[in-house]
Formats: sequence, structure tokens, C-alpha cells
Amino acid sequence: MHLILNNFKSSKFIKLSKAEILNIVEEVLKTVEYKFTKNHQLNLSFVSSEEMKLLNKTYRNKDKPTNVLSFEMPKNFPVGDEKTLIGEIALCEEIIYEESKKYKKIFENRLKHMIIHGLLHLIGFDHVNKDEGNKMESVEKKIMKSISAGDPY
Repeated sequence: MHLILNNFKSSKFIKLSKAEILNIVEEVLKTVEYKFTKNHQLNLSFVSSEEMKLLNKTYRNKDKPTNVLSFEMPKNFPVGDEKTLIGEIALCEEIIYEESKKYKKIFENRLKHMIIHGLLHLIGFDHVNKDEGNKMESVEKKIMKSISAGDPY
């Protein structure tokens, strides 16, 4: 698995290393039995609340920032170097930080949860109805427990 992090070093709050983030990604993919190889690529972008608001308005017609957005790529989307891009996840650390305070969660654990949540969306999970939401929440809890990050809810 190849992981590209955009705007990672300019973070105010993030103390996770690239290796820790890659471990989370691989744990998600193993848990849901997603077949991945070293040729798969995932892009994670850390964006400002202004950038996230623009993305959310453009792609979801919601004129406010959000914590995480996922952008799925078509199957076998070529990236170069014979990599296959799973997709891109945009994370807004400002919103995630605010939510960690609001929900009384450790920021790093809230961030881990949003990485997991965004990746699950990329590989087909959703929460548009109660049954799907319960299934997604159950998988999120299982992964959070396996990486010792506590209950996300």
C-alpha cells in the first residue's frame, strides 16, 4: 500500500506519524477483507476549513465545512508507476479538533476515527439508512478497538 499525505507537515495538532496512519489504513483494509497490494495508493489530504467548505459545497451542495470527505476513484484508475488509486480522503483538522473537544475525545483518536470513517466510505460503506449506519458503526468500533483508540462514540 502506497500512502500519499498532502499538507501533513503543516499540521497544528497532528502528532501521528505517516507509519501510524498507514497502519490504520492497512488495519481497515484487513478488517473488511479488502484485497490490496503494494501497488494500491491512497491519498490523504489535510485541508483548511475554508477548503473543506468549498469541497463540501462543490460535491455535496452543503455550504459549510465538514470533518471528512471521501472521493472514490473508478476501478483500476491509473496513477502512474503502475499504481491503482483507491481514492482520496480530505480531512479538516480544525473541524476534527473542534469535534474532539465537543465529544470529549482525544484529538488523535478522533482523527483516527475520521480516517477509518473516510476509508470505509471509499470501499463501499455508508450510513444513508439505519441498517447501513449500524453496520458501519460496528466496523468502526471494531477497528478502533483493534488499534487501541477507544470507543469512537
